Amino acid sequence: MPRLILTSTERLSPSGDRWLQRAVQAGRLVRVRAGHHVDAVEWDAASHDQRALLRVAAGIRTRRQSAVLTHESAALVLGIPIIGARPDAVHLVSSTGSAPRNERGVVWHRERLRDGDVIAYGGFFVTSPERTMYDLARTRGFASAVTGLDAALAGRYEPLATRFDGEGFVQWTPEPIAALDREALTERIDASGGARGIRSARRAVEFADPRSASSGESLSRAQIHLLGFPQPEVQVAFARLDGGVDVVDFIWRDLLIAGEFDGFVKYHREDYLDGRTPEEVVWLEKQRERRLRRDHGLEVSRWSWDAARTPSLLRAELIAAGLQPVRR
Repeated sequence: MPRLILTSTERLSPSGDRWLQRAVQAGRLVRVRAGHHVDAVEWDAASHDQRALLRVAAGIRTRRQSAVLTHESAALVLGIPIIGARPDAVHLVSSTGSAPRNERGVVWHRERLRDGDVIAYGGFFVTSPERTMYDLARTRGFASAVTGLDAALAGRYEPLATRFDGEGFVQWTPEPIAALDREALTERIDASGGARGIRSARRAVEFADPRSASSGESLSRAQIHLLGFPQPEVQVAFARLDGGVDVVDFIWRDLLIAGEFDGFVKYHREDYLDGRTPEEVVWLEKQRERRLRRDHGLEVSRWSWDAARTPSLLRAELIAAGLQPVRR
């Protein structure tokens, strides 16, 4: 995680903070927010989530009192997946009925909070997973809301392994977070009457399925629904002749068509490789697909993030496999 360089700290050093302005002009530093900079090389190497978390930390440090992160900012800290670009703005919530104006990269939400709606996590005060998903399900698009809900219902949170200590980030083993209670979230939605976005939230919560094994699968399933294709079964196991099982992401049994989302991490992240090389994983995937075709007569369609994010590409892939939309 890149180190935050604070103007206030540099002013106390013997050389002062004049070097910061010169370094920014020379491209050696990146200004994250007023008074907060990051080494340009470290910034370029940082992930989208790391950059977003740096913006959150810088935004929090500009507040004179403890502030509560909400919406996308809370989701980022909790490790709830967000589909689409990470917002540059920091989202904060005020439960007093009034809040400062939105300015300098900070967006305020005026919301009534319940007891238990605010927790401490990763060095920040954030809205709870239930409250966060209630807000996102009302304000994000269907596919993004479903992706976050699938993960939260399964307890599949992936927070970054860094904790904010008030000045910067330190390595941290994230504390476990309980899976979201669908019934409790549904009761909250039902009690909200005609609040903005409630119909969208109810639709996303009803559709969400914790059996999805990854964000890419969740996004794909939501897109399949929005495109009007028949809804598939998910995570279905097929017996192998050697006694094992092959699990497919999606299956349309009556058409003998299986669907597989292939994410980059399957072939490159250590916890997915499980000690194998990427080449070995590719070979095992080919053998699995061969068994599905030979032993179960399945046509296997595969797609990646590009298709999952782009409805027209996913539609073309599914039609090529033999599927047809059943509704507009």
